Amino acid sequence: MTATMHSAIHVQLIARRVAKFQQGIFEDDIRFHECGSCHSVLPVKVPLRCSACRVIRYCNLQCQKKHWKEHKGDCKDFQALPNTEPQMCEIAQQFPWARLQADNTFSFETLRASRGLLGTGAQFGWWTEEPCCLPKDSYLPGFALLDRQTHLTERLGWKLTDKETPWLDFSLSHNWAGYYEWRGLPIESPAALLLHWPLTVYRLLTIAGVIPARASEARRQLTVHMLGIEREMDFLPVMPNTDLNLVLFGHGVANLLKKVKDQRCLAAQPVVFEYTAPKVSGGGRIRISLYRRGSFWDYSALMRDGVQRPDALVACNAGISTYPQTWTPVVLAARAFAIPFAVTDYNAISLRNDIKLTMARLPDFVWMLPVSLSAEERRRVDAAPTDGYDIGLNPFMQPGPRPTTFGGTSAVNGYEMVISRA
Repeated sequence: MTATMHSAIHVQLIARRVAKFQQGIFEDDIRFHECGSCHSVLPVKVPLRCSACRVIRYCNLQCQKKHWKEHKGDCKDFQALPNTEPQMCEIAQQFPWARLQADNTFSFETLRASRGLLGTGAQFGWWTEEPCCLPKDSYLPGFALLDRQTHLTERLGWKLTDKETPWLDFSLSHNWAGYYEWRGLPIESPAALLLHWPLTVYRLLTIAGVIPARASEARRQLTVHMLGIEREMDFLPVMPNTDLNLVLFGHGVANLLKKVKDQRCLAAQPVVFEYTAPKVSGGGRIRISLYRRGSFWDYSALMRDGVQRPDALVACNAGISTYPQTWTPVVLAARAFAIPFAVTDYNAISLRNDIKLTMARLPDFVWMLPVSLSAEERRRVDAAPTDGYDIGLNPFMQPGPRPTTFGGTSAVNGYEMVISRA
């Protein structure tokens, strides 16, 4: 842990928690909730909640009454959602280092700090993250790891013991217990706190029908566009007999490319990461590149530039209905041109809103796609409102639920949904 990541007060708080942690005394790291109306910070235990959905919290009756007009639509959606908190807790409690807090969430800040895995900069390997107590523009995701001429070694990247490290040279199950057993990892290894990124991409490609659940003997090549990138992502090859070209799009990519000056650094290269798995693992190859001609995915611009239509689209923690101007054209293109597209989100209500606000009304937004559609392409768009969309728990989520100021059950890459299937 470094002082550059946190304010002095936060550093002292974490140091105190780590000292207690090492003595076997566990102190909760609980986020204070916000009033759903005025957004004032509330104490941990607040008696006043919406009596119908039991999700949104309030300061007082005045705030609750004031917020009702805005909340009543979401209230029905919250009530309709199944309670997935027990299943989330079950996923997390497979790991001995995952400790359930008083509010039924999990926080890993103290665990990471106790092992030297909490901080900002290349010295923290692949665990480096945005400083929580400094302005967001003080840290550029990916810069510390890609503004260099060589990648970190696995040992420097993971910063775990040899036994706990998921080495690339390995020989998949859709759950953490099966994956750890397959890779020969002890369940004590905290690697899942990073591995949820690449394994979620694998999971999305599987549920979208792009890759079979069982390894295929026939070799094939896939081009996958990963959208909405906001932070550098370590992606490990987990697809046997597949040559995967992964192209990253997003504001995080564009900002990184603007900042790099040394043309010899990794970020400036046509391929920023390449790896071929051993034959015993299927010999799959992965090549990761950064899209350099814009900050987001634009189908018509890609076609004008002669970019090959991807075999699939994936996005982690997308927020499709939260950012409609950005995502609606992507959804339209995926549906019209039959491009498999699957996403994750932090909570189920976000995906439910995606269905209600985007998929159910998609034909009304066809004007946002600046290309002419054939009759069959238009039919695919028109079918969007009546198609079924299953919201499921992602078995490769980051172990959760996580502490939030929002009252619903939430986890990084917690929920999954297919928008367009192969």
